[in-house]
Amino acid sequence: MPETPAAPKPPLPAARWRVQSTIAGAGILVGSYDLAAISVALAPLRTRWHLASGVVTTLGTATLLGMLLGSLATGFLADRFGRRRIVVADVALFILTAAAGALAPDFAVLAGARLLSGFAVGVDFAVVFPFVAETAPRARRGEAMAWIMWSANFGTLAAYGAGALLLHISEAAGWRFALALGGLLALPLLALRRELLDPPQWHAARLPDLAGILRSVTHSSRRRPLSVAAVATFCYQVGDQGIGLVLPFLLAAVLVTSAAGGALGAAAVKAVTIPASTLTIVLIERLGRPRLQVAGFLGRGLAFVLLGVLLMMSAALSAWLICLLLAIGYFFGAAGPDKTTVILPAESFPSEVRSASQGISQAAGRLGGIVGVTAYGLLAGAGGPGAALLFFGAAALLGAGVTLAAPALQSSSGPAPPHDGGAPVWEEAAADAFTQRR
Repeated sequence: MPETPAAPKPPLPAARWRVQSTIAGAGILVGSYDLAAISVALAPLRTRWHLASGVVTTLGTATLLGMLLGSLATGFLADRFGRRRIVVADVALFILTAAAGALAPDFAVLAGARLLSGFAVGVDFAVVFPFVAETAPRARRGEAMAWIMWSANFGTLAAYGAGALLLHISEAAGWRFALALGGLLALPLLALRRELLDPPQWHAARLPDLAGILRSVTHSSRRRPLSVAAVATFCYQVGDQGIGLVLPFLLAAVLVTSAAGGALGAAAVKAVTIPASTLTIVLIERLGRPRLQVAGFLGRGLAFVLLGVLLMMSAALSAWLICLLLAIGYFFGAAGPDKTTVILPAESFPSEVRSASQGISQAAGRLGGIVGVTAYGLLAGAGGPGAALLFFGAAALLGAGVTLAAPALQSSSGPAPPHDGGAPVWEEAAADAFTQRR
């Protein structure tokens, strides 16, 4: 017999949707910590395990490959089976893989643990934002998702800060404690996420099988907006994760300092993302998503290109100048595409394929991160860090061009029309029809 879906629940009161969104979004904070924590480990691992630079950066690549697979696969599964059960299982997997990475006896085991840990983080990026888009009122969902991305900056800062402290205490074992701390941070989520409720819009719009979801997400009317979202996310993550996963390693090299010093410098650079993200929350409904995305891409691209040129011209740049230009690039990224490339896909597609579309867009971003990390290893080895930064800057400028030339997602941006419920009108109509069928 065909499966009978559960009846949709009534819209959540204001206090309840905020709690639901916070619990879901906390996984993004923990995932951001985990992504930065492995970057803290690269420099000491290179020394302790006698690894070449190209080999050690594959730990970042393995993490991003896991995220790509997690985003792509579970985006479709969340549209078919619901958001809640996916994110609950996801936390359990993350805790196990964080422990495995912290206890890894050799490079092969650590790489495998990072692949699975990345899978778990990728799940959250594919499912959490569609969940919030369907749980929060339409007029508040852009702001709610921006707040989640704002909190993610503290996860990265915590990883850099904790890594600097732990490596200072013990350069041999500090990286293990940094990875284990991510698993400890995730433990409360295992209980809290069991209290989440699948949104009524998903219940009303869900399709009966994965084949139907695939047909719907690849329909001709959705190919262009999905392609625009994927390419923009790819361009941003080439530089963001390309640099983010090697930032302490990069700073230790260009500033000629210790692994702990590189982690501390990365924390100082990353600190600018807090005011930048706060600015995004203020401006996202006033200026609209595309304007913020273009401005952020342009500012980041120009800062990275300039720093790349200067590094290639001189090997003795001031540490202050290096950190300043990196901070400018991070500021513009955090004030624009860091948020909009996540928010736009979650808002722009209907509930029946919202997670699948988000998963495809995020998978493109992880592919961009893999390209970025790989390019850093190759270009830094051949022409120094300046060559890699030129590449990252060019990718950001390409992202600005794509956003300007392809307005396919712009209809969902800017101030939302007056609406009392948590979903667009068509989703409410679908929920009403579903209730009548029941």
